[in-house]
Amino acid sequence: MKKFAKWSVIIMFMLVFATACSNANEEKKVDLGKVENGTYTNDYFGFSLTVPQGWQVQDAETMNEISEMGKDAIAGGDEDKKKDLDLAEKKTLNLLMFSKFEMGSVQLNPNFLSTAEKVSKLQGINSSKDYLEILKKMLTDSQLPYTFGETSTVTIGGQEFETIDASLNTGEVTVSQKYYCAIIEGYALSFAATYMDDESKADMDNIVNTIKFK
Repeated sequence: MKKFAKWSVIIMFMLVFATACSNANEEKKVDLGKVENGTYTNDYFGFSLTVPQGWQVQDAETMNEISEMGKDAIAGGDEDKKKDLDLAEKKTLNLLMFSKFEMGSVQLNPNFLSTAEKVSKLQGINSSKDYLEILKKMLTDSQLPYTFGETSTVTIGGQEFETIDASLNTGEVTVSQKYYCAIIEGYALSFAATYMDDESKADMDNIVNTIKFK
């Protein structure tokens, strides 16, 4: 995978694993959703969205490969932190990932990710804002060159989400991301929209505008 393409997807899974906590052994029987005729539907969380025509839906193997890169980037050689991230992975569901181009085929590749992580008040998470604040702290502590905006509340398809903007300057390119979170059915349901310029940001905004909740 080319360097720039790697950074454009690794930032997503770094955010996914940034809230690594305990209580990772809970059983979960949820709907991972499916893509049919260009529409992703998830009955458990009660939402659907449109995958843009021609965009590439990633399979489970690719998502797992990228998640491993994300964990390694956050852990930075810290074995205890890596163990915490492994535990977090066990309670994190990779629901959907798609990108504008095939993975590794171009340097800059806008992409969209949806995940759900089991959370509880024992972790200090009472709201989606709590979840994003833990995420922000973890990434700041990783010593990677992140910058963050302030959290705010938005309504997407009838559902209230907390959102935050993040960016990572690699020295060669700045990868930007808008991250959305809502606590639904005991899970932090998250959307991560990754982009690099005004055109790809518009692509992400259009995708988010297709999200509908029952």
